[in-house]
Amino acid sequence: MISAVIFDMDGVLLDSEPFHDQTTTSILESYGAKGAYEAIRPFVIELQWKKNVAGIKDSGLERSEGLTELLDFCHEKGIRIAVASSSRQDFVEAVFDHLNLWPYVEVFASGSEVENGKPMPDIYLLAATRLDIDPERCLVVEDSTAGVQAGRMAGMYTIGYDNPTSGGQNVEAADVVVKSLKEIPKIISQLSEVKVLPVTSPTRKMAVVSLAQIIWNEHFPKIISQEQVNYMVEKFQSMPAIDKAITDDHYQYFLLILGDTPIGYMGVVPEEDDALLLSKLYLMKPFRGQRKSIPLFEKAEHVARELGKKKLRLYVNKRNYVPLRVYLRRGFRIIEEKKTDIGSGFICDDFMMEKEL
Repeated sequence: MISAVIFDMDGVLLDSEPFHDQTTTSILESYGAKGAYEAIRPFVIELQWKKNVAGIKDSGLERSEGLTELLDFCHEKGIRIAVASSSRQDFVEAVFDHLNLWPYVEVFASGSEVENGKPMPDIYLLAATRLDIDPERCLVVEDSTAGVQAGRMAGMYTIGYDNPTSGGQNVEAADVVVKSLKEIPKIISQLSEVKVLPVTSPTRKMAVVSLAQIIWNEHFPKIISQEQVNYMVEKFQSMPAIDKAITDDHYQYFLLILGDTPIGYMGVVPEEDDALLLSKLYLMKPFRGQRKSIPLFEKAEHVARELGKKKLRLYVNKRNYVPLRVYLRRGFRIIEEKKTDIGSGFICDDFMMEKEL
């Protein structure tokens, strides 16, 4: 799910590259020494920024086409907005004043605040930190080769804006390339679309295995020992274990896909009585607490009804407090406490919970 859009500024929020070029040219002409640029470069740079700041209000520059619609879309969807620009902070603020961006932009990061400029990811990671949003939930809009590389290195979904005024920059390395900012709301909507897909192919099985490795090693060492985590992942979440569960034990596995990214999975199996066992239901950390698990619960209930089962059953570790609260809110109730010997000296100390359908 995209929770934030981080914009580059020049060439994205406004077509300011020609404006910068005109400023530089006028300063060089005032010195009457175009050929001696390196000798006067320090003076040119300082004068350039001062002239840019002073001149932006009379520049005639407007918001890039489609920017207003994109900003309104983000505001409506609760998507937060930041700007990460290599320009100086005083010029960034002048642009915000000129384009009236202050009501939309929550934070900004400027090139002077980071040790390494683009194509390194520092400026985008700083913006994400200020938003307090994980990088994988951020979307970058860039019009430059170095900026696209910075967004990708930051682990963010990166859109290359092929702006003809941006000096022939190559943005093909982006996740997707657009000709207009008007295309971006549709892309964000597609990335936020959640699907539940059956695990029927080796590729999807491998996705489950990869998710299990990440989720179990991130979450469960706080609840059980790392040794038990390693044992349970190998015994119950490995490729051979999943193959056996599907082929021999009548399990059904499902992947939760956000956009085109697997973010969670579930395994269900019919019990001998009137219950469907919700054996496994896990989400990646950045997507917990956002009601993203609801489609998995709904799928489990659908499967149960198809099989003629009258209730869902699950087991949850007594110390796994957050999922326990989720299950209670979903209508499950604690039936009994259950300790299970799973081998190699390890015990699962669980609540058994059920929900009537």
